[in-house]
Order: sequence, then C-alpha cells, then structure tokens
Amino acid sequence: MTNDITLWATLHEHLPRKTWVPIEEIYQIVQRNVPLDTEDLGCRGMRLASPHWKRNVRRILHSKHREGALMSRVSQ
Repeated sequence: MTNDITLWATLHEHLPRKTWVPIEEIYQIVQRNVPLDTEDLGCRGMRLASPHWKRNVRRILHSKHREGALMSRVSQ
C-alpha cells in the first residue's frame, strides 16, 4: 500500500501552484507517477467502489486543506 508521504510528495511535486485542478487530473498525476500495487488498487467492499489509493488521495487533500496547505476553490 502506498503511504501518505509518497502520495503527498507526488502531489506536492506535480500539482501546479495557485491553479484549480479537477480531481480526475489529480488522479492521473498519481497514476503516472506512483507505482500502485495490488493493495492500492483494491476496493474495501461492494458499496465502496473507489480503489484505496483514490480514497487516500482525497483524504490527504482534505487533511492538507484543513491544515491550510491548500487553497480551496472558494477562496480563490
């Protein structure tokens, strides 16, 4: 399973600064730059069809936003 440090480092390195980026583009950045393993690609259950790595990316982005490390679209 890819750890949060790796995901955040990848996002921090590849996301453009002060630019709104749609979540699908963020996912593409991760897919191109992080070797995702079987555990990353797995889903928790039938109700949660999103792979682990996508939920982890969203969780990291939400956490960084709360910390003030990311601008929200509303504040731009």
